[in-house]
Amino acid sequence: MTQSLPQGGNAALAQADPTARTTFIGLSWERPATASPVEIDASLFLLDAAGVVRDDRDFVFYNQETDASGAVYRLPAAERESAHDRDGFVITLPALAEDVQRLAFCLTLDAASAGDATFGAVPWVQARVVNHESGRELLHYRSGGELGAETALVVAELYRHRDGWKFRAVGQGFAGGLRALAAHFGVLVADAESPSANLAATEEEALTVPALTLDKDTAESEAASGPKRRRRRTLQDVLTVQVEEIKTRYRAIQPLLKRALQDSPNESQSRLLLDRILQDVLGYALSEIKTEQKIQGRAADYVLAPDGVDALVIEAKRLGAPLRDKQIFQATSYAAYAGIRWALLTNVVNWQLYRVATEDKVEADLVFALDLQSGLDDDSAYRLMLLSKAGIARCELLEKLWRKKVALSPESLIAAILNEEVLNKIRAVLLRERGCPLTHQEIQEAIERELLR
Repeated sequence: MTQSLPQGGNAALAQADPTARTTFIGLSWERPATASPVEIDASLFLLDAAGVVRDDRDFVFYNQETDASGAVYRLPAAERESAHDRDGFVITLPALAEDVQRLAFCLTLDAASAGDATFGAVPWVQARVVNHESGRELLHYRSGGELGAETALVVAELYRHRDGWKFRAVGQGFAGGLRALAAHFGVLVADAESPSANLAATEEEALTVPALTLDKDTAESEAASGPKRRRRRTLQDVLTVQVEEIKTRYRAIQPLLKRALQDSPNESQSRLLLDRILQDVLGYALSEIKTEQKIQGRAADYVLAPDGVDALVIEAKRLGAPLRDKQIFQATSYAAYAGIRWALLTNVVNWQLYRVATEDKVEADLVFALDLQSGLDDDSAYRLMLLSKAGIARCELLEKLWRKKVALSPESLIAAILNEEVLNKIRAVLLRERGCPLTHQEIQEAIERELLR
């Protein structure tokens, strides 16, 4: 059950849901009733013990959609299926650096469209805490009527408390908009017109620490402004870099796999090779790779636990041994009992990922299969990246891939084609193009007889 907080109230995340390792903070609001539409922007600041950012990369917003580590990234409404939030941020709390003590979630009125508007004209704003893996809402804060002449607002915050994290409903306003808010938290930004916006102290700094700007120029105008203006760093940019890193790491280990295939290693030697891939290619620390795990009579060869949270069960076979779907049963049984959603069957060079469902009964559905023997193309590298420590942290990417497979399955496509709305469209097109009035029943029977047989 969701816990609702008043302004100033707080709650421990571990008490709300002890299993939540990846959290989504969703922000929403009702637009002010002004003559022209007013844009409202969401931002997040990663703060140290002094209440300021460590550097400008700790400022996550529309022009910089992830922090330097990738533990925090923006997930706007266009990339989410939920209609509850206009904007939001995904945070893998165990992956945050120790010196990050607080995260401030903020809303600001866009200076270009706001005019004289303030948050006093905004009927309400809200923040909610969601277990990003399960989708369950844990905590909720909604304000209304408490604001006046402010153009910036700290809606809520997450902060360290003893060995865990707490969520606080803040609702504190600032004058001056996003620029003033960023300055308050120690971010150095430049106006688009500022002489310093396109300057750096040295040629090296021009490539590494360009001025951070708040303007919402298009990609074309950003490109035209030259290499010294900071380009928007999107989630896709981060994923592209991670995919290339996976390719580079795999190329380093590929000769070892080729030699091993010629030598026909036993199961113990195969496990050593798999250990190398998990660490050297996928980025897991040795402490995050648990072996020979057991729970209530169920066993798992491996359980991957990035940042100490069990996330993926592995059934490992000898290098090159044939893989069969029934071999995944042991791993899926363990996963279902332990509340883990993903299970992997591998013989080191072939990888089969399954999604474990426990609604009515335990089922394991194949999500994708990889063959590493011939190297990695872009698609294979992306899928392997999803199994890396960095990829597993973004669990919604695997879920999105799974939903896409389900949506494009024959069963889903047939159901969509035979949907009454689609049959209506077909009926109208046939009437217009062929001049032949048909009933839904006639069209459905023809589709089933001629196309779906």
